[in-house]
Amino acid sequence: MGTGLLKLEVCNESIIRVQYTNAASLPDKTSLSVNNKWDTRSFCVEENSGVVTITTTRLKASVDTASGLVTYADLDGNVILSEDSKTVTPATVEGVSTNRVETVFKSPSDEALFGLGQHQDNVMNRKGTKRRIINVNTEINIPVLVSNKGYGIFWDNYSVSEFDGTESNNTKYSYSSEAGEMVDYYFFYGPSIDQVVAGYRTATGAAPMFPKWAYGLFHSKDKYGSQSELLRVKDGYRDNNIPLDCIVQDWDYWTPYAWGSHLMDESRYPNPASLIAQMHDDNVHTVISIWPLYQRVNTERKPGELDNYRALDEIGALYASGGSHHFYDTFNPAARALVYQQIHDRLLGPHGWDGIWADNTEPQGYPDAVNVRAANTAIGKGALYVNAYPLQHSAGLYEHWRSIGPKGKRVYNLTRSAFAGQQRYSTTCWSGDINSDFPTYVKQIPAGLNFSLAGMPYWTTDIGGYWGHNVNWSTSANNELFTRWFQYGAFSPIFRIHGGGSRELYGNSWSAATKANLLKIDNLRYRLMPYIYSLAWKVTSEGYTIMRHLVFDYPNDEKVFDIKDQFLFGPSFLVNPVTAAGATSRSVYLPAGTWYDFWTGATMNGGSTITAPAPLSELPLFVKAGSIVPMGPNIQYATQSIDPLEIRIYKGKNGSFTLYEDEGDSYDYEDGQHSQIPLTWDEATQDLTIGAREGSYDGMPSTRTFKIVWVGERHGAGVDVTAAADQTVTYNGSKVVVSAD
Repeated sequence: MGTGLLKLEVCNESIIRVQYTNAASLPDKTSLSVNNKWDTRSFCVEENSGVVTITTTRLKASVDTASGLVTYADLDGNVILSEDSKTVTPATVEGVSTNRVETVFKSPSDEALFGLGQHQDNVMNRKGTKRRIINVNTEINIPVLVSNKGYGIFWDNYSVSEFDGTESNNTKYSYSSEAGEMVDYYFFYGPSIDQVVAGYRTATGAAPMFPKWAYGLFHSKDKYGSQSELLRVKDGYRDNNIPLDCIVQDWDYWTPYAWGSHLMDESRYPNPASLIAQMHDDNVHTVISIWPLYQRVNTERKPGELDNYRALDEIGALYASGGSHHFYDTFNPAARALVYQQIHDRLLGPHGWDGIWADNTEPQGYPDAVNVRAANTAIGKGALYVNAYPLQHSAGLYEHWRSIGPKGKRVYNLTRSAFAGQQRYSTTCWSGDINSDFPTYVKQIPAGLNFSLAGMPYWTTDIGGYWGHNVNWSTSANNELFTRWFQYGAFSPIFRIHGGGSRELYGNSWSAATKANLLKIDNLRYRLMPYIYSLAWKVTSEGYTIMRHLVFDYPNDEKVFDIKDQFLFGPSFLVNPVTAAGATSRSVYLPAGTWYDFWTGATMNGGSTITAPAPLSELPLFVKAGSIVPMGPNIQYATQSIDPLEIRIYKGKNGSFTLYEDEGDSYDYEDGQHSQIPLTWDEATQDLTIGAREGSYDGMPSTRTFKIVWVGERHGAGVDVTAAADQTVTYNGSKVVVSAD
């Protein structure tokens, strides 16, 4: 090849790392995102006519020795992806001598590209578009791209970058970064998109299980201002029998004390430990906002107010700013340890909060300006690492929670920004401070789907939009907006209300009809808790994705590539949010196969577009034939007993589902403390097999009652518990076969 050094590393049979530099030697780089150390790898190498080919058990990677360009193919020689060029060009960024690095890839006309994180541009297929890769509020950039051709790319660079999908009339695409020592990327082969995403998680870390309560409803507001107000919200939900699992304390609870002091104003929060205890007594969990921000004040108003600021300042771990508020250096391991210890000692430990809301983690310069690119971090100039700021912050919170405590609780971190690999730190991202209107709501659907396609499994949005402070929520138009957004939110991985204005489901903002519609969807989310929690285990154990663009399951159907307002929720549900004000129906594309209308039980054939009814009380919702859907009884919180369990069978095709259970909020599952019950439907024999239970955990019920329902028109349809199950099974852990004949 020409000048430069090229290295291909076989990470496993499906993952190849490519490094290229024009320097005399390859830099010694430790990835911030990739944490897999890779076991012994098996492959063979051969050279023929100027081409070096590496062959694994699943793919071939060939290098043209004259050009240094790499081509990836399957074992039959079918090309999956080819490089067009790689360049490393000297550059100066923020006063640092570095390089601009770029790789251009060839892209056939029928290729569709997905991922790159969460963006507010209402685009699903990234082919033919450009994206600047820098994290800001409402824009989360994950440089992971997934193709319908069965592969993915992770561009392992943390500087300001660009994806260009418009190269050469859309026949090429490129990644480039303003600062880097070398081209460094990972190629993941599927060929299914689930395999591609699982490969990314193999490289960058599995997503741990959240506590079970985190899959229920969050209620949050900007902002509750007192202990008594938080307790009133808790009572409002419980007294009205509205399912709820979490209430969130947003920012400013510290005033009049310094930002970053992690002190709560005693006049408004006289006894936080009692507050949390009362929440727990009613099976409500709590999350509290923390920022990576520390304020300097001239005079302490309470002893210890500035301890946190001083500790970080003494080790040089605060960035310069335009005022008295300073973001800390998340790249400094000592600073990360200090920050978590402060949070633990003043909030989590003494009070008992159950989770962290890590806000403003891009970070955005508020209330004072900050320029991380110009900062000198503990590992180098900020310009080389800026996009990894939230990754490192999340690492500190997760790792120190696991080592220090609170013990017996799984980490939960709701955060506004992310970078590749962050899923291993038990984070949920949300779509930032967005407007409260239909045009904004529409954009959240492709934003969340592309975030999921970039390998990040847990995402949510402010139901109703953040900027609702001056919105009159009681109008019929805004009742409609909130209802439609709430219907969509119930099928997001995390289900969460947040923003300005009063949006409590029991409150005066909603008409009686709206309250009934909201309760209906809330009840559905909770009835689906056995299904959802089982999918969460698949996320952790298999690298699965819950919120699924249609390309996951229909990669060869070109009609799905640009669909940005439909998605699958797990393997069974086709979700079709209503995104137009005043709509009472919507167009729905049903992919190939047989589908059941969830609300009526009626069946219809796929492969066509229909007009589906969409009264304000419902969103069009379909279930794939062959689905097995476990549904619990009506419950008020996620960890409430799910016995008896209704098991709905949607006939028409073979199907399977594994019911997963554990104790709900410890890491004992990592040591095998959990159970799995395999469920299998055989269409030919019309038999449901409830397999022998595998595993156990503390508190596991010895017997279960399963209500079996063969779904049909007006039977086993809708949110209500089926009045007359077709069969009832008392299950003690041994295999049972139930016949539908």
